[in-house]
Amino acid sequence: MNEPPAAPGDAPLLALRGVSKTFRQAGREIEVLRSVDLEIRPGEMVALVGPSGAGKSTLLHIAGLLERPDGGRVALGGQECGGLSGQQRALLRGRSLGFVYQYHHLLPEFSAQENAMLPQMLAGAGRAAARARAAELLEALGLKDRLGHRPAQLSGGEQQRVAIARALANRPSVLLADEPTGNLDRATAERVFRQFEQLVRGSGIGALVATHNPALAGRMDRVLEIADGRLKERPRE
Repeated sequence: MNEPPAAPGDAPLLALRGVSKTFRQAGREIEVLRSVDLEIRPGEMVALVGPSGAGKSTLLHIAGLLERPDGGRVALGGQECGGLSGQQRALLRGRSLGFVYQYHHLLPEFSAQENAMLPQMLAGAGRAAARARAAELLEALGLKDRLGHRPAQLSGGEQQRVAIARALANRPSVLLADEPTGNLDRATAERVFRQFEQLVRGSGIGALVATHNPALAGRMDRVLEIADGRLKERPRE
């Protein structure tokens, strides 16, 4: 298997330099991202805010190696990703990145524990180790008594916590989250985010979190706002 080359040791976990992206729609070009620069450091939680359609999801997809930019560079742990093949990008994505979405996308026929085991087993972990890691994460997220429950037997907040456990199962260096509490009521969103925050900060990984929730954004280390294709840091109030 063609592994991506090793990365230098002293570098941001995630870095975007001069990233641009243009879509063509109804015969015209729409510049969604314009020379965007971004860094995520170990242990840092960064909020990504902006109106719907501003490009938050596109930025996350490029940072997550799911889309290629039209211009600029993306690096994970100092490793340039532009020249990697599709297979190399997939390997790096599975090894270094975790994803949480607004909708949990759990597999309905599997239990909470099995859903958190699957990415580990796909990455080559043994069943016993995957089971133990899944249980550890789910218990940390307050789901000790729900390991054997299938998604249909769980509340919305419980399902999202399973999705968070699944994203963290392979010990990624960077977590990318797209409206992770957007489908939850305020009280449930607060509870889920608090546990999410504890796990992320406790593991020392970096997180980029797109959110429309100003209260949650304000609890992160930095708030980046995207508008008219450009990214700027919002000053602390």
